Amino acid sequence: MRLSFDEQGTGPVVVLLHGFPLDRTMWSSQLGMLSNHHRVIAPDLRGHGQSPTPPGPYRMEDMAADVIETLDAARVEPPYVVGGLSMGGYVALAMAERYPDRLRGLILLNTRAGADSPEAAANREAKATALEQEGSTESLAAMVELLIPETTRNSRPELVDQVVAMIRQTSPIGAAGALRGMAMRPDRLDVLRRLAVPLRVIAGADDAIVPEAEAQVMAEATPQGDLIVIPGAGHLTPLETPGATNTAIRSFLERLT
Repeated sequence: MRLSFDEQGTGPVVVLLHGFPLDRTMWSSQLGMLSNHHRVIAPDLRGHGQSPTPPGPYRMEDMAADVIETLDAARVEPPYVVGGLSMGGYVALAMAERYPDRLRGLILLNTRAGADSPEAAANREAKATALEQEGSTESLAAMVELLIPETTRNSRPELVDQVVAMIRQTSPIGAAGALRGMAMRPDRLDVLRRLAVPLRVIAGADDAIVPEAEAQVMAEATPQGDLIVIPGAGHLTPLETPGATNTAIRSFLERLT
């Protein structure tokens, strides 16, 4: 499936994959910064933004295949760096497993390699069913309390409004498909153990969803991995702390060259 995407700049390619239930606009600061020296591509994953919304579930492997098909159609020559946040990280890990020869480097932001617990998977199914019954993603707007730390919510209400707007614009069918697909994903820590390219893990010190300890496990899974922890950031580091996130991404890309 071909996806809608934003593209900016020329040079070595960097692909950025957004989190759930957001869209490609979350990478606007990174597109502007990275495009000075790179060709940056940020797609809307299936069911999100302006990309097609087929029936679910959306397995991470299928979403990875969508990204590959889209890049091939845009005549993007591998290898390229792939970065993904949260659900986008799950898709990036599926790409690393299925298409390892296409990767030049991997950036995992605010995500985990492990599978859902049975309880977490059941919670996703309950949310997916509710979204289908409600015909809206309005109820997901409450996620902002998990996505963004309280201090940031209080000091930057415009950021809260931006994230809530992205959530509300996401199709309930797409959100339900993604929830069920995330619940189906396997543990991919072994993918990182076999990874043949450099890895950078970026974590928020105040992330309420992915503890720093899980980020550390991913970074230590491969000899070419490292971890950057951003103080004061929660689960949406590119939006909350764009300067520090951009620095962490840029230094990794400079390492590759």
